[in-house]
Amino acid sequence: MRWRARFWQRRRVAADLAEEVAAHIEEKAADLVDAGMPEQEARYKAAREFGNAMLIAETSREVWRWTWLDRLGQDVRYAIRGLRRDPMLALAAALTLAICIGANTTVFSIVNSILLRPLPYPGSERIYWVSQRMGQGREAGLGPDYYSLREENRVFEDVAAHDDLTMNWTGVERPEQLDATHVTPSFFRVMGTQPMLGRTFVPQEQGVKAPAVAVLSYPFWHTRLGGNPNVVGTTIILDRKPTTILGVMPQGFDFPHGTRIWIPLDMDKASQTPRALTTAIRLISMIARRKAQVSEAQLTSEMARLTRSIHDKYPNEFEAGGFLTGMKIYAVPLQRWITGDVRPALIVLSGAVGLVLLIACVNLANLLLARAGARTRELAVRMALGAGRARIVKQVLVESLALALPGGLAGMAVALAAVKLLNVWQPLVLQDYPPVTLDFTTLEFTFALTMLTGVVFGMAPAFAAAGVNIQDALKSASHTQSAGRRAARMRQLLVVAELGASLVLMIGAGLLARTFVKLATIDLGFPPENLLTLRVNLTGSTYFATADSQMRFYDEVLERLKRLPMVRQASVAVEIPLEGGSVSHELHVQVAGRPPVPALAGPAVHISVVSRDFFRTLGIPLRRGRVFDLQETMRSPGSIVVNEAFARAIFPGESPLGRRVLSQDASEQWTITGVVGNIRAGDLGSEPEPLIYRCNCQEREPLFMPNSFLIRTAGDPHSVIRTVEAQVRALDHDLLAFDVKTMDERLGESLERQRFHLALIGTFAVIALVLSALGVYGVLSYLVTRRTREIGIRIAMGARPPEVQRLVMRESLVLTALAVVAGLSGAWALTRYLESMLYGVTALDGATFAVMPVVLLALAIASSVLPALRASRIDPMAALREE
Repeated sequence: MRWRARFWQRRRVAADLAEEVAAHIEEKAADLVDAGMPEQEARYKAAREFGNAMLIAETSREVWRWTWLDRLGQDVRYAIRGLRRDPMLALAAALTLAICIGANTTVFSIVNSILLRPLPYPGSERIYWVSQRMGQGREAGLGPDYYSLREENRVFEDVAAHDDLTMNWTGVERPEQLDATHVTPSFFRVMGTQPMLGRTFVPQEQGVKAPAVAVLSYPFWHTRLGGNPNVVGTTIILDRKPTTILGVMPQGFDFPHGTRIWIPLDMDKASQTPRALTTAIRLISMIARRKAQVSEAQLTSEMARLTRSIHDKYPNEFEAGGFLTGMKIYAVPLQRWITGDVRPALIVLSGAVGLVLLIACVNLANLLLARAGARTRELAVRMALGAGRARIVKQVLVESLALALPGGLAGMAVALAAVKLLNVWQPLVLQDYPPVTLDFTTLEFTFALTMLTGVVFGMAPAFAAAGVNIQDALKSASHTQSAGRRAARMRQLLVVAELGASLVLMIGAGLLARTFVKLATIDLGFPPENLLTLRVNLTGSTYFATADSQMRFYDEVLERLKRLPMVRQASVAVEIPLEGGSVSHELHVQVAGRPPVPALAGPAVHISVVSRDFFRTLGIPLRRGRVFDLQETMRSPGSIVVNEAFARAIFPGESPLGRRVLSQDASEQWTITGVVGNIRAGDLGSEPEPLIYRCNCQEREPLFMPNSFLIRTAGDPHSVIRTVEAQVRALDHDLLAFDVKTMDERLGESLERQRFHLALIGTFAVIALVLSALGVYGVLSYLVTRRTREIGIRIAMGARPPEVQRLVMRESLVLTALAVVAGLSGAWALTRYLESMLYGVTALDGATFAVMPVVLLALAIASSVLPALRASRIDPMAALREE
């Protein structure tokens, strides 16, 4: 324990060393006095012969264990004293770093919550999403192959299937629409989670005759059922069936996201195998838990083997079944699959906010370089007294860290406020993911980032200080000339770097802004104003059994709605535009009179079932022929209306009117009666696809009947919402309208992702611009100060103010030109990572790449005006007297 004693006694030891050095000098001086030398002269000679007492003391202390700690303490105290003498520098650094480190911490907290933090399920790194990729980029899980995968695989502990649905919770004062999920009993084993109350499903509870049982989510149990601890064994009414509650899952179990109730999957092996062309194949989703000893390479190899096995087992289906052609089974970690859509955007945002911090570091490095220039004589004196250059470098770095720490603490406060704001705002982009939080990992990141930032912006002044020439610095008559050309060039290089980085951010923000404008002004194919949309789920009601009963329900509701004074038109459709494409399913078609075409050889088309007034309600223009009217009945020949994309894809250069179209298996045949304009049915950024419209008055399959209402109103759609809901419940008290929104609101939600990206990167670009402007101003101000004597002489010799101003402005333009070259090169290399976030513009959009350098140039000129004016007003006599 001697090292601990030395640590606590290091000050006494240092005092003893100082006394010993003084004793040596006194003893030598006494000897000289005894030899007849005067006392004062003897003391001077003894000190000269002994040497640099401070250096000897420093050398002696090198053998101590805690010397580094003493020096660190000295450096910290010196740094704090220096910052007290220059409080404006400390304040500027703290504010700059608070904003930039706060922004970085906020983005990291988002990345950590979504991408880095494991899913809240035991062994979540071994849970995989398993699916089947088929021709034309389609993806699904097939019921028959689920059983093959479960029984034949060698890499998974267990495999589960699930399927999303919605259910009506009735028997309460106000019915509610619930997000539910069909699951196999193995689902909860794969997720590795046990119920908080009760139990989950057993194998006997799965199948086409599955009993009415359910497992509840914690939020539903806590908020809707009052957290009743005796809920297990009680019943609730789901889709008009009494359903027994078996268990309650613990808080935090939320897969698939938003699920409130899990019920047994109504699928069994007997209904799916053996697979045949006439068998109705169930589309499902699959998850699996990988065995602990299995590697990723083994998993990939096993998926390829299973793909070959299924191909060999069902050769006829793969030869004749179009959408099965090219099928491959693949598995990815569940977390990677969940975050697949947002991952590229978060990586781009992380890079953007990192550039902002880099610009802040450059700005602070420039500030400290200017401060180091003013302290050149001080540093030279310290080195002349024995301080090594390494010690000087350490001192400057400690000062940088002392500047960074307050900024890091303030940045954490900024990040805390930003995270709270995000959780209140709840942008749609983040709603499908865990809440953003600041945890210990985020604190570690912020501390490491603060330390790294201090070192980064401290390196330039540290090396500049280490390069001080002692003799030149001590002989220099003015501190304004002692920094040297090397430090000046370094400041200019740093300004070029921050301007170039700012240009990269500006170009990225410009590309996203152009994307947002193009999407916001895109032609939807119909006017979205005064259009109310909602859904009604008939599952479990007396209307659900047949297509005729559903038709009666929709006709009755539409008649009631059309009698309302505020309603101009009303109709129903399978889906709502912008919410999945008004599409019920995809199919391949044949054209009567043409040779049969393999399923994947022609374009896939979508089919949507709508009511007669659908086109009039939305305002979709009729291009040719007619839309549905009273001629379409259940007994009349099948007729369809197609969109322009269908006409161009299937009948290029021909008129489609009167042509007959057959389904792939020729079981159905329709005659084209009209062509209508394209609408943006799905994502705004996706082009209209070939689309067939069928009238619900001719639909015989109840599963394909519409469930969405579209109502064109005479005024604000919000004013009729309660009335519309009342009309639905008037026919059946247990039915309810849900997902009630105006089309303008749906349009706003469709733009939410682009708005979120633009808001963040745009904010970062503005911060970068402000910091860059300050950087240009600081460098030019320093240039004017350093060249005061030169400028004074120029003015004394007849230089006019405009000439002096051009001298300073020329410096700004040269630096900006170099920055533009560097920034354009960086943008050319980096903006390609934005491609997945763009629409209507390319990553190398010429207009953006042309406009943003001009904006940067204007900013640089504006930042150089004040230094140029100050230079032109220098008094020559005052400048020369100062020197």
